[in-house]
Amino acid sequence: MSEPRRYVVLDTYRYIAAAGVVMYHNEANFAPFVAAHVDRLERLTHLVDFFFVLSGFVLMHTYGNSVKSWGDFGRFMQKRIARVYPLHFVTSIIFIAAAALFAVTGFQLRDPGATDPALFAPTLLLLHAWGITTHPGMNFPSWSISSELFVYLLFPLFAMLLARFRAGGAILFAVVFALAMDTIRTSLGMRSWTVATFDYGMLRAVPTFLAGMAVSVVVRSLPARPISWRGPHLFMAAIFILMIGGVRPEFILMTFPVAVGYIAMAERGGDPSRLATPFFARLGDASYGVYLLHMFVQIAAVQVIRKFGLTSPGELLAMSFAVLIVTTLLAMLSFSWFENPARRWLGKPFFNRKPLAATTERAP
Repeated sequence: MSEPRRYVVLDTYRYIAAAGVVMYHNEANFAPFVAAHVDRLERLTHLVDFFFVLSGFVLMHTYGNSVKSWGDFGRFMQKRIARVYPLHFVTSIIFIAAAALFAVTGFQLRDPGATDPALFAPTLLLLHAWGITTHPGMNFPSWSISSELFVYLLFPLFAMLLARFRAGGAILFAVVFALAMDTIRTSLGMRSWTVATFDYGMLRAVPTFLAGMAVSVVVRSLPARPISWRGPHLFMAAIFILMIGGVRPEFILMTFPVAVGYIAMAERGGDPSRLATPFFARLGDASYGVYLLHMFVQIAAVQVIRKFGLTSPGELLAMSFAVLIVTTLLAMLSFSWFENPARRWLGKPFFNRKPLAATTERAP
């Protein structure tokens, strides 16, 4: 069986993970309007680490044998920036414009740091997860895009590590790196590395991204055999239940590479899946937009909640699903009308150089 050019079911799960992050942020942002609030979905924040694993897997699958020179690395970075930066730039500019408008009108957000001018430059440069700011601010979820940029820069080094020490050695390095982070951060009185964002969140991405790369190597080395989809889907459902149930995040993070490998093996085996249909492929395309655009829809939803006095759990749950649906539609439009055209234009080779690789990746 041939190697799939694109793992569509994995991309579908990328959308499901993005939807989980949206629902968690809905719960957090709507909390002030509920008398007895319980933060049940807080643990879904670790779905961001699923993105890091999946990113490592997809980039190793696509570029693992292609970055062999500085020129190749330049093309790799050009293609990655062409994919992630346009929408990040637009959303950041919207926040900067909002900051100017709020300064003139005196309007106050619940989180004033969201429009802190000190964050404008680090955010636009995608450096706001590198420990140089004092709070996340602006479009909060974009800290993970800053972290993605960090691991993109390390991609050739990780590929060499995999070539020299194989997948087992790379996973061992990832575990040791995570343990070292935990020890150092604890000794410095910092919060756990599993929840790091602006406070060196880029280091949080290293072990999971590297684990995803290692899993890609393992999957490619194994024979392709038909695998029932029931197993991977039940495994992912169990991970969601464990997350919501409050299992330690370190354990959850260890399950993500296994889940990605399991899903990839099933997709590689060739059995058809309902999650690989064109509709779900479009949801996978929209996942990046869902992640970066949902904060804008949530801000609008909060104004609606205030205006109409929505306070019951049923009303707020309906509003949460409305936010997810509207965000998904906006993200689909964003991918088709803006992100994909911008990626193609910005990703064109300079001086008619030979393309780095036939790439089909959709989101970071």
